[in-house]
Amino acid sequence: MGLFSKGKVRVEPYNLWDADAEQLARLVEDGLDPTAPCWSKFFLYFTSERRFKAASEELRLARVRHELVPPSHDIRDWAVFVLGNGVPLVPDYLRNTVDLCERIAATHEGEYDGWVAHPREETDELFL
Repeated sequence: MGLFSKGKVRVEPYNLWDADAEQLARLVEDGLDPTAPCWSKFFLYFTSERRFKAASEELRLARVRHELVPPSHDIRDWAVFVLGNGVPLVPDYLRNTVDLCERIAATHEGEYDGWVAHPREETDELFL
């Protein structure tokens, strides 16, 4: 097991971490079709600009769409949001993106803090 897998278990049908499978099940109960195009956001946080930029560069080289948010007001961390716009969550996107975010967070001494998804194009209100 890797650094972020301690205490976590992969579950079927999509080989997701158990917490991600539970979150997906709640979204499905609320009407989300995970096989249809949807909009998702995955959250990464870093305590230094150097780590933030290194993570962003790795995502850029991998051609992963992401948004960079520098610290502001009372928020001291540097945020990177990985964006899935119009991409079905399953069978593979959710698992692969969570795994990517966990790996990038570990590599660059950051924190992966989960994901959200919505059936229509994202707006600021959907992801607050």
